[in-house]
Amino acid sequence: MRLLFVTPRLPFLPCHDAARLAVSRVLDHLVDRHTVAVVAATSAGDTPTQRAWLAERAARVETVPLGAWRHAWTGRPGDGLLALDALARHVADRFAPDVIHLEGSVLAPLARAAAAPTLLACHEAATLRARDVRRAGESASRRLGAWMDERAETAWAREWCRFAAVCVVDSEEDRQALLEHVPLQHVAVVPGGIDDVTHAYRRRGEPWRLVFTGDLSAPRDVAAARRLATAILPRLRRAMPRVELLVAGSDRAADGARALGALPGVRVAGGLTDLRASIWGAAVYVSPLQAGFGRKTRLFEPMALGTPVVASRPTLAGVPYLEPDQHVLVADSDDEFARAIARLLREPLVANTLARNARTLVERRFTWAAVAERYAALYAGLAPSRAVEVAA
Repeated sequence: MRLLFVTPRLPFLPCHDAARLAVSRVLDHLVDRHTVAVVAATSAGDTPTQRAWLAERAARVETVPLGAWRHAWTGRPGDGLLALDALARHVADRFAPDVIHLEGSVLAPLARAAAAPTLLACHEAATLRARDVRRAGESASRRLGAWMDERAETAWAREWCRFAAVCVVDSEEDRQALLEHVPLQHVAVVPGGIDDVTHAYRRRGEPWRLVFTGDLSAPRDVAAARRLATAILPRLRRAMPRVELLVAGSDRAADGARALGALPGVRVAGGLTDLRASIWGAAVYVSPLQAGFGRKTRLFEPMALGTPVVASRPTLAGVPYLEPDQHVLVADSDDEFARAIARLLREPLVANTLARNARTLVERRFTWAAVAERYAALYAGLAPSRAVEVAA
């Protein structure tokens, strides 16, 4: 097939930017079997090496300077989006794609008059993200801002997402949130992936160390870390005094997260570019989130790396195929968390079996190669509609 990717950021690998990682990985796995063109917005931070990576893989690459996606007051498409749309139309006229892949819900307006069937890769439902921030807001101003974002995202989804032939989201939770506002006939769920090579399986964690990873500036993740540090960890340390907790994140830690580092047995590390060492170095990965929305792939990292997981049911929301007691241990109350963690610390056979089962699931379902195959199947389902239109 001939595939045209339109992206709000220049795809390249290796990269740690979540906004462009998925499309970069999918594109990298598809170029050997399909002819791919890319239209991307680019910024001054994109390097010649990054541009060269894409040029080596795509049959055609066209870029436009990064601009505003929406008008701040009207919520209408901004100059940057209009420029990207014009360039995408120009390339589509000459490239004649079978399917157009639009990366991110912000590009939904480009589907309205596209030259081929469009797949809109929304990933997360933006309305759900804004709603989660509103509910978890620590101040009235933050809740008001999130309420305004939720209204804007809802209006955007209602007006523009319906023009795509298929919308792809990461989880059933995201799918249901999108269907609240968009009467789409086809919203597909394709979970994100993980690089199973760079995330190699290693059972080498410190025998008494726990780890939690998350966005240490997000209220929901900070609340989970606080619960782990102030309610769950003390229960464990009463019976197992050597147990310690590492709270790690790639973002700068907010004041509430940094303050946890003053508690006995707790260390906080924010601003890490690579979380693998933090996860490898722990005996148990713990996620006591009380709301499930967030980065759905957070559990893929410990599952791939070989660190057994104890997680709340909200943490598991939106992650398909996971079976409690086979791939992860599930806990809800603080006492249940303490018991489950203690079991893994005291019973190496259980911990090893859980870790091995989780890694096997990642290899079968959540590698980027598997994700790319699911996207390819969706493209193939859209391509026949193009043939019918041409024949007519």
